[in-house]
Amino acid sequence: MQHLTAPRDAAYAEVAHAGDWLTAAERVAVWREVRDAATNELDRRRAAALSPNAVEGRHPASGPLSAVDVEVVHRIATDPGRLTRSWAEAAMAEIGEERYTELVGVTAIVTVLDTFARAMGWPAPELPDPVAGAPTRVRPEGMGDTGAWVSQVVEKTRANVTRTLTLVPVTNGTWRTLVDSHYTRGPQFFDLAWSRPLSRPQVELVAARTTVAQQCFY
Repeated sequence: MQHLTAPRDAAYAEVAHAGDWLTAAERVAVWREVRDAATNELDRRRAAALSPNAVEGRHPASGPLSAVDVEVVHRIATDPGRLTRSWAEAAMAEIGEERYTELVGVTAIVTVLDTFARAMGWPAPELPDPVAGAPTRVRPEGMGDTGAWVSQVVEKTRANVTRTLTLVPVTNGTWRTLVDSHYTRGPQFFDLAWSRPLSRPQVELVAARTTVAQQCFY
């Protein structure tokens, strides 16, 4: 389990530090909102509706997060399969493309941490205390339009999905470490046979079923 616990411990610590465009307090607040989304009444009514747009109401600002920030986190955490490009573009017009992308990344990271703990029968990790420090606020070079909703690195070196969070490299580093440890193992992704407790076909079956259940389409 060391190959899983060490990256998880690192991710837990990294969420408590400032990232690319979010402060440490904002990143921890995102984790709090992800947990709230699981039982939030507005989110439940939206999920049950034919269209989330048919439900009146919006999430208010919460702590260091603006109302738009909270809306983005809750929609991604609870109803990702019905997000639209126009919805994302409207959010980015208010908070910026980089901030939007980091909200997506942190939401994904903490969801992995909480979901894995729940699957293992472990208690949910306590929210970490924010660590002092400032975001890097650096937009990487080499970003461009690759057909996605947000800018990504134009040069492709691995599977297309690996470019998802390249606009926010600090957050992407944490995310890629979790992905590599829990699924792809980096370069081993291109090997058709894996020497693990689960074979490559078994791992891909779990991944495919999880993708369908979570409506994760990229």
